Parts: sequence; C-alpha cells; structure tokens
Amino acid sequence: MINSLPELLLRLTVSGSVAIAIVLLARRPLRRHIDAGLAYQAWLIVPLAMAAAALQPLFAAPVKALVLRPVLQAFGPAGALAATSAAAQGSTGWLLPIWACGALATLALFCLSHHVFVRSLGALKVRGGVAYAAHAGAGPALLGLWRQRIVVPLDFDQRYSTAEQALIIAHEQVHAQRADAVANIVLALIQCAFWFNPLVHLAASRFRFDQELACDSVVMRRHPSQRRIYAGAMLKTQDGVSLTPSVCHWQSCHPLKERIMHLQQTSSTPSRRLAGRLLVTALAAVTAFCALAARAQTTPDYAIAMTLRMDGDPAPKEMRIRTPGDFSVRSSARSGEADSSWDGAFSITAVGSDQVSVRSKISRNGKLVSEPGILMRLGESGALKIAGADGQGGMAVELTVTREGETVPGA
Repeated sequence: MINSLPELLLRLTVSGSVAIAIVLLARRPLRRHIDAGLAYQAWLIVPLAMAAAALQPLFAAPVKALVLRPVLQAFGPAGALAATSAAAQGSTGWLLPIWACGALATLALFCLSHHVFVRSLGALKVRGGVAYAAHAGAGPALLGLWRQRIVVPLDFDQRYSTAEQALIIAHEQVHAQRADAVANIVLALIQCAFWFNPLVHLAASRFRFDQELACDSVVMRRHPSQRRIYAGAMLKTQDGVSLTPSVCHWQSCHPLKERIMHLQQTSSTPSRRLAGRLLVTALAAVTAFCALAARAQTTPDYAIAMTLRMDGDPAPKEMRIRTPGDFSVRSSARSGEADSSWDGAFSITAVGSDQVSVRSKISRNGKLVSEPGILMRLGESGALKIAGADGQGGMAVELTVTREGETVPGA
C-alpha cells in the first residue's frame, strides 16, 4: 500500500481537531459533575480518533486480480514513466520540507526547554529519597522518564510543614504511578508532528491542567481531611516554572485559584463514576467510528479496465477491477524452461478533479524489479510500453481509470 504523507497528515489533523473539540466541550461537565480523573482520561479520545483515521485503509482489503492464463513477460524498468509520476507529485512535494522543518524546530524547542530546566536545578543532593535542588526557586516536580526523581526546592524543609511535605510528595508519586511523564512525552511528539494546528497547542495546556487536577483529586480522596493544608502548600509554591515534556510540576502555569476551588469538590458516588466511564467510552467509540466513516466517504471508488499485450501473443489479457485506490495483480509466467511469479501492487491517487496518478511496485519471484508510474486523465486510456530484455518479448499495458458509477470503455 502506497500512502501519501500529506494526505495522512490531513486525515490526522481533521480527525484530531474534531476529537479535541469534543473533549474541550466535555471536560468541564465531566470534571464538575463526576470526577477530574475522568476528564483527564477523556483525552484518550484524541489519539484514539487519530489512530482510527490512520489505520482505516487496513480495513479495506486490496482488490486482488488473479491472471489465470500464463503471462510471458512482466513489467520492466520505469524509465521515463517514473519521471512522469514524479511530476505529478510536484504540486505537493514542497509541503513535506516545510512540515519537517516545523516539526524539527518544535522538537528542538522542547529539548532546549528541558535542557535549560535541568541545568537550572543545579547539583541535586538526595536525602530521604528526595532530590534537593541547588536553590529555592526550583520544584517541586517529578523529573525524568525512566529513572524518575522527585525534585524539591532547597528550602523545602523550612518552607513547608511536615503535613504539607507529605501531601506534595504524595502528589508527585501519583504522577509516577500513572506514568504521566510518558503521557507528556507523547503529547509533545503530537505537538511536534502537528505544530501547524493551533488546536493541538490549546489542547496541550488544557491536558496538563486536567492532569494536575486529576492528581489533586487522587490525593484528596486519600487525605480528605487535609484540603486546607493542601491549598496552603499550593499558595507557598513559587510560580513561573517552565513546562518541559518529561517533567510533572507540582505548581505549574495553571490558574491556581481554579485548582484550589476544585479541592472543595466532594467525591462522586460509584454509580455516577460508572455512568461517566460509560459516557466517555461511548464518546470514544462514536468518535473513532466517525473517523473511519469519514475516511471511507472521502475515498472514491475507481473502476479500472486493464489490458496486457505481449509480443508474439495475439490474444490480450483483460481485467476489470474496482477499488478505492489500491489493488494488486498476480500472474504466472513461463519464460523458456522456467516459471515465474509476478506481483504488481498498484495505487491510484487523485491529482486535481480529473486526473489520477497511477503508481506501482512490480516484483518477480518476490524480488522488486521496477516501480513504474503514469499520470493520466479519468476516462482516457494510458499505456505503458516496456521493451524486452535478454531476448524475451516486451509488454504493453493499457489501462483506463474512471470513477465508480461511470462507464468503463470496453466494459
């Protein structure tokens, strides 16, 4: 299957944006009426929708045409035909370098931010299983991806009471138990890949905020009588920390007032939490299904009339194929005393409103031998003429591509 990266990015952008919009609308009601943890889990809808859009072509099995009559010769080198196919891709080829530059620049910014943050901590000194930074302006935070460490400011023991220290450590331990740093890395990679989509960056800040509220909710369920102490610890923490992908900050750049107000929310009943999980599951299923259905509707079905002509063989081999874009042809051939198995994987991509690019990969006995292609108009015939080699006859492939429902010439 031959996929176009610009087309894939477009599919993922549309499906991801729709999923983000759904989560942005649902997160506040979920948080207010059910649980902050459920609002955080709802963000799984976004990668699920994008995965459904990306994997949709796998559900459409390629149409396979089996040539039962022996074929004496297979496709040869692409030659000038490959240049024709490259010209068809020129209209979108400039998008890939721009996208790659933006993705690499975003990745570089994240790496630089992480490097600056780690250097700002200074030399860490571990005491009692906690790493103390070199100054009072860093942390508390969970640092690292594989070997995680809880980093606290230099004056941690003096600034916070014993109860506040225990709650802060509990908060960071919840981050570690739920592998939130891994989720943040995945989020950063999505931001790099879709740097051009403002909804992704908006969702990133909301995701990190919901992540903190979910941790607060878990800590408060375990220590319901210490809400005031927990709020006091938040007020003592300095603002202005930088967000880096593999760091989970105790006090991040989120509205402190909203976090403190959320501490007053009481836990919902088990039945309400179950109803919320069912609702999120239903939203995820509907969103994934819509991503699959939308992709299926935007993929036109093509009807292909293909004729194979071999030198010295007056009887052409004809095939009629209907496919959404990808199909394969298999044939058995005898050349001299040896039998050969030929496989051709074809892909049809729309170029404008009335043209298609036909690309192929031709293999003989499992070994790739050629990748010819041709740019042609819908409803008009195109030909691939391939010269023979080593005394063997040549081949001519004639094909006509139309959209499903239109008349295929010669059908």
